[in-house]
Amino acid sequence: MTYSPLEPTSRTGAAAFLLVYCTLFLDNVLLTALVPILPEWSGVTAAPAVLRNGSTLSLAGEVGSEAAAAGAVLGARSAAQLACAPLAATLTTRVGPAPTLRLAVLLLLAAATWLSWCGSSVCAAGGVACLWCGAAGRVLQGSGGALGGVAGMALVSRAVSPSRQQQALGASLGAVALGVLVGYPLGGATAALWSSAAPFHLVAGALLANLGLQYAYLKKPEYDKVEQPAVDEPRSAAWRDCARGVWNECGAGAGAVFLSTAVMAALEPCLPLWLERRFGAQRWELGVVFLPDSVAYLAATSVAAALCGGRGLRAQRVALTGLCSVALGGVLVARASSLGALAIAQAGVGAGVGALDAALVPALLARADSLPHAAALLQAAASAAYAVGPVAAGAVWWVAGFGATLRALAVANLLYAALLYRHFHERPLPDQRGSEDGKDARGSGSELLPLSSPSP
Repeated sequence: MTYSPLEPTSRTGAAAFLLVYCTLFLDNVLLTALVPILPEWSGVTAAPAVLRNGSTLSLAGEVGSEAAAAGAVLGARSAAQLACAPLAATLTTRVGPAPTLRLAVLLLLAAATWLSWCGSSVCAAGGVACLWCGAAGRVLQGSGGALGGVAGMALVSRAVSPSRQQQALGASLGAVALGVLVGYPLGGATAALWSSAAPFHLVAGALLANLGLQYAYLKKPEYDKVEQPAVDEPRSAAWRDCARGVWNECGAGAGAVFLSTAVMAALEPCLPLWLERRFGAQRWELGVVFLPDSVAYLAATSVAAALCGGRGLRAQRVALTGLCSVALGGVLVARASSLGALAIAQAGVGAGVGALDAALVPALLARADSLPHAAALLQAAASAAYAVGPVAAGAVWWVAGFGATLRALAVANLLYAALLYRHFHERPLPDQRGSEDGKDARGSGSELLPLSSPSP
């Protein structure tokens, strides 16, 4: 399946890109705004001072059960996103990216509205009903996020000229990072100032405006155009080509994305509860505490993209360094004795994940003829991490403690870094077209990179 990116006018292309950027940004604001609110929703009542005074064993079961419950709520969104990833690729190719993106925003709007109602009504008293309500909202959001991520990347590839597609991809990663960066403090601050429903009211209003602007500006026929497979090619062939083989470039990179992202995912349900009991953190501090990894992720995506410069060898080194940074940061988080040390450790985790994403995303996209299917595979890897990570981390903390949870993930990342090094030695990543040596990344008989300009 092949597709030649169109060359729309700069005005309509910029409008389409900005709408996609805002959709990804708002999805991730909604993703992280709930995290600092969850301790209240899960009915946290134990005083942190009790644990600091030596009664850890008497409350360990309660803390672990709260972490497990919070992890289940957070994991619901990514479980739905993981399940909907193949559907997102199918809708984007058969219906078109613009209609799929509008459906995504509708689902995100429904999720924000539902969570705001939960925060103002159901969750006033906390308890099990509140957690079920939150999980239902996260399922809605996960469905919309899956459609928005895949359709958004496909739409950008059509709206932006081929010479700017690589920059557009880096900017889309920036939207994810910026949304995560804003969501944590927004959720903590607005919940402390007004109510736990306030952040979801704000996100719902922004999503409604985004939807109206999409109907106004995404009217070009090519934004609705579907991808037609070759006459003798079944529709499932593109997905099989993208996912074939665990140790091809696409599958190996997706595994690295999964393990590195799992560390950040594990911190979401565990870290706020751990901070309350170890440092007596206040509500606003629970939001601010996630700023170091978010800022580091945002900075690392920009630096790593510039450093790689389309060179395969550089991308391999950056990716391996990122995995090692994630592992080291995870160990240091568990051993942090002060908020300053914790911030440094979290920055190591965020920078590692950001560098890995910026280095390997082009390689993941380079191994498929269909951009929507490649984007779906990448999204599925991250979604699987956020689906499994919070639930598994909460359960392991319940049994073995917070430190054991992060040490286990650190060891997994180091082992995978060694396997990835061996894989790169056997099958190195190719240079993208237009890199310093001027080689065409297609080589002989390989695919055209989605981030490269097509041959005249």
